[in-house]
Amino acid sequence: MSQTMPKTDGLNVLVVDDEVILCQSVEKILKRKGHKIDAVTSVADALKALDAGNKYDLIIADLMMPQAGGLELLSAVQTSWPELPVLIITGFSSIASAVEATKLGAAGYLPKPFTPEELEKAVENVFFRSSSKESKSAGIETDEVIDVDMPFSAKEIEKATSRSYVEHLTRSDMPIVAAKPLPAEDYCPLGQRSCKKFVKKGVCQQDECPIVTAEKKKGRAAAATEFVFDPIDVDMPFSAAEVTALTSEAYVAALGPSDMPVVGHWGQFAPSARKVLVVDDEAVVVNSIRKILTRKGFSIEEAFTCKDALAQVFAHDYDLVLLDMKMSDGNGIDVLQRIKAKRPDLRVVIVTGYASVDTAVEAIQKGASDYMPKPFTPDELYSMTARVLGKAAA
Repeated sequence: MSQTMPKTDGLNVLVVDDEVILCQSVEKILKRKGHKIDAVTSVADALKALDAGNKYDLIIADLMMPQAGGLELLSAVQTSWPELPVLIITGFSSIASAVEATKLGAAGYLPKPFTPEELEKAVENVFFRSSSKESKSAGIETDEVIDVDMPFSAKEIEKATSRSYVEHLTRSDMPIVAAKPLPAEDYCPLGQRSCKKFVKKGVCQQDECPIVTAEKKKGRAAAATEFVFDPIDVDMPFSAAEVTALTSEAYVAALGPSDMPVVGHWGQFAPSARKVLVVDDEAVVVNSIRKILTRKGFSIEEAFTCKDALAQVFAHDYDLVLLDMKMSDGNGIDVLQRIKAKRPDLRVVIVTGYASVDTAVEAIQKGASDYMPKPFTPDELYSMTARVLGKAAA
C-alpha cells in the first residue's frame, strides 16, 4: 500500500552554510512552503543558536565548511539534541561521505546543486522517515497497516483474531470471501492429501495414514514434512548438518563431491573462524571473494539467489553477509530488510556494481553495516570486512 508524505508546513529550519548565496536560495525555496528560516555561516554560530534555546524542527548543514563541517555539527547535535534531524547538503558528494553521514545519524543527504523540487522532497523524506520511526516505537508497524482510513495494525488484529483472518483482510478490513480454496471432496485430513479410499469409506479407520506409513518405511519424508536441502554428496543424499554433528564444520567445509576432504584444506578453518555468506548471482564474483577472504582465515559459504540467501541466513549462523544489490530473482535492499527483521544483529554489507549516493544512503538507513561499490581490490574488501566485524566484536 502506498504511503503519503506527512504535512511539513510551518517548520522552523536552521540553515548552516558558509556560502551566503546558498543560504538565501534555501530560504527563498522553503519560505514558499511556509517554513521559517534562520541562517548562519558556521558550525560555531549554529551551536550558539541551539545553546541559546532556539527551537528548530530541522537543520540543513553543508558538509564542508571552514574550521568545522556538517559532520562535526551532526555529531554535536546527536549528543545534545538527538531528536533534531540534520539534512546534509554538499557540493562534493561521494558514496563514502554519504555512507559516513548516514552512519553518524544524518536524516538525509542531498548533493549540490539541487532544484527547488529536490530540496522540498528531501525535507519531506526526513519527516516521512521520522513519522515511520514514531509509529514503530508506538507499536504500529507501518508496513503492516491494513486499513486505508484507520491505522489498524495486522499484528494487533492477529492477537484478537487469528493469522488466517488477517491474511484474508482487504484494505477495507473486510475478509475476502473464499480467499482459500475449499478442500477437495476426496481430501483426507489424516494423511493431509487426496485419497480415493477416503471417498469410498467416508472416513479413515486407521490411527495413522497407511500411505504416510509406507513412505516412512521406504525412507522418504511424508508429503506434509518440510524438505530441507543440504546434501553434500553427488551419489547419496548425506546431510551436511548430520555430517557436521559427527565430525566438525571444518571437515564439512573441506569436503569435495566425493565426500573426501580436499588435501591441504581440511583444518584450514578453525571451528571459531568467522563465517561469511556471500550472496551474488555471478559465480565469478563469489569465487573472487572466496579466494580473497579464505586467505585471511574466513569460512565462506555462498548463495546465488535471494531465496537461497534467506533460507541459509534463517537456518545457520553467520558473522557477516556480503549481499549483492541487484539479483536475478530480487533486490538486495528487500533481502536486507527481511534479514534485519529476523536477525537484527547480523552484519550485512551491500555490494553493488550499480553504486549511487541514493542507494548507499537507503542501504545504511535500512540497516546495512556498510556499502561497497564494485569493482574492488582485495585490500578494499578485506579492510571493509575487518572494519565491520571489528565493530561487531567491540
